[in-house]
Amino acid sequence: MPWKPSLGWPRAEAVEGHARLLLDLAMVLGVAALTSVLFQRLKLPTVLGYLLAGMIVGPHVPVPLVADLGNVRLMGELGVILLMFAIGLEFSLPKLLHAGPPALLTGTLQVGTQLVVGFLVARLLGWPPLESAFFGASLAIASTMILAKLFDERGLRGPLKETVMGVLLVEDLHAVLLLAALTAAASMGGPSAGAIATTVLKLVVFLAVLVGAGRLVVPRGVRWVADHARDEVLLVVTAGLCFGLAQLAAWAGFSVAMGAFVAGMLVCESGRGRKVEHLVHPLRDLFAAMFFVAVGMLMEPTVVLRDWPLVLLFSALVILVNAVSVTVGATLAGLPLALGLRAGLALGQVGEFGFILLSAGIGLGVVDPSRYALLAAICVATALATPALLSAGDPASRLVARHLPAALKTYLSLYQSWAATLRAPALRKAPGAAVRRTFLHLLLDAILIGLVGALAPRVVRMSAAWLEGHAFGHTLAQGAVLLAAAILVGLLVRRMLRRSRVLAERLLDLPGPGDLGARPDMRRAFRTGLRLGVLLLAGLPVLAAVLALIPLTSLGTLSAATALAVPLLLWRRARGLQRDLDAGAEWLGENAQDPWGPPGTSAVPSAGGWRTLRIGPHCPSLGRSLAELDLIGGSSVALVALLREGHLVEPRPEVLLQPGDLLALSGSGSALDAAQAALGREPEAGHSSG
Repeated sequence: MPWKPSLGWPRAEAVEGHARLLLDLAMVLGVAALTSVLFQRLKLPTVLGYLLAGMIVGPHVPVPLVADLGNVRLMGELGVILLMFAIGLEFSLPKLLHAGPPALLTGTLQVGTQLVVGFLVARLLGWPPLESAFFGASLAIASTMILAKLFDERGLRGPLKETVMGVLLVEDLHAVLLLAALTAAASMGGPSAGAIATTVLKLVVFLAVLVGAGRLVVPRGVRWVADHARDEVLLVVTAGLCFGLAQLAAWAGFSVAMGAFVAGMLVCESGRGRKVEHLVHPLRDLFAAMFFVAVGMLMEPTVVLRDWPLVLLFSALVILVNAVSVTVGATLAGLPLALGLRAGLALGQVGEFGFILLSAGIGLGVVDPSRYALLAAICVATALATPALLSAGDPASRLVARHLPAALKTYLSLYQSWAATLRAPALRKAPGAAVRRTFLHLLLDAILIGLVGALAPRVVRMSAAWLEGHAFGHTLAQGAVLLAAAILVGLLVRRMLRRSRVLAERLLDLPGPGDLGARPDMRRAFRTGLRLGVLLLAGLPVLAAVLALIPLTSLGTLSAATALAVPLLLWRRARGLQRDLDAGAEWLGENAQDPWGPPGTSAVPSAGGWRTLRIGPHCPSLGRSLAELDLIGGSSVALVALLREGHLVEPRPEVLLQPGDLLALSGSGSALDAAQAALGREPEAGHSSG
């Protein structure tokens, strides 16, 4: 019977329930306060302290402090809603556009690769398809909370933080889509082509109605309240909107987290997102702590001890796959290799969104509850490794730069110089409609390939039912279906390759620094990198969406072929470009600046992203080595080539600068100015030039 309010004293059951809730709150916050202070003193992520607090007050550790899991999980769900609301407050279209194509390509490649690899490993361990998909998705999203705190504690700014935060923004967007798709697939009894199509259509309609109607009302209302009311009123209004849309999403069959995310995004459109974020921040941190405490309460030490090989395996996969995929994605997007590697190492941990995804799977009954303890152990292991990985980023990038083959180093440096022109300002001058149309056609072809791969097994099973008892007819029908599917996929792949070439050519027609894209040898080399990036950006999300429908052997073969094709194609183009450069590298010095030449020498203006400097007779860096000048792997510019008397010289760290040398550098305008200033700076006292 529902409880009815009365004017008398509260009933004994209500008093007991309130007392229990108060006791749980005091117990959890008290223990969490102690553990979080301890971990902060140890300079470890406070998230680990919350997990330890959950283990202490949980039922699986012999400590005489046991909180009610139901109460803690209820408060933890409030933390999930507020956390997603805060992520929505940081998500805006201008921010996404500012992050640009590099963040979109890098984040998509990282999430897609980690999801596919995690799914493959889980399936090889014998886990069911849906459980494997949920667990793979839970490994794919890095931790915004851990990285934001680490960057703040270490005072890290600049390109690394901008790159990592841009990738995290794209990851959060993918996480919301994964949550909606996986939840819908599980509620429909498993993945199927029809279920995916229905889910996508329902999600699109729901978001279109919610966002379309919300943008007409919410931004104006929040703006008025923020400008005319007190801060506490603004907090109450926005919190009410957050929980209201969360409940609306739950009624529509989606996750409450997605509704909270949409609410935050709508509030961000008001232009008062910063103010609301400042007000919500303490509440978010408080209830987010309760969420991680609830996760810790579910950790069973016996399960972790039993599954320690899986903890090590998945932790290594998270670190390795994230490092490789982010490095490849950033490089294909035109960012420096060193920056991509540092960002990939920084992103090598499991984030808070992984627990949200796994909680949804456990709640729907498709994920074994013991996987929670496994994920929590992986989170602890990767979070403990994150500070060391962040510190190792710079030495690792220097090591890779020193041992990278000269041909590949030159290719990546030139590609980075040209790709710098494809940032947002240049794209606004591009033939936008044609580029968008070609990319949408590519995406449609990828979706059709996924549908063919998903429908072919179903058609084979249907033919087996129709031709039951006719072995020869069944074999013939099965062969015909598979042959037709293979032919159709081959035609679609061929069309995708052709369209990726067209898209790359249109992007290559943009003006670049020194007209690099206009040279035939450069066009061939750059086109390969562009096509790989475009194909991965279009194909990986679709592959991740239908991976549970593809046979395991086919998925493994496709993943292995893709992993081998990318480096082989880049190496082939790098070798070809190196031969072309060796045959005629004089064009590199056509627009050389000569700031240290004879008096009166005029400097030639150079385009952004590219500069060639001639070492004149009065340059203070004469006789100094490239390693001493920090031009090999350590600076924010890339040394594309070193020309001496018209011939390319391999830029080894021990090479000494001589009069007349040409240094071809690439990087941002400010980085190039800084490199030129460093070359013109007098050596420190005690330096002896060799």
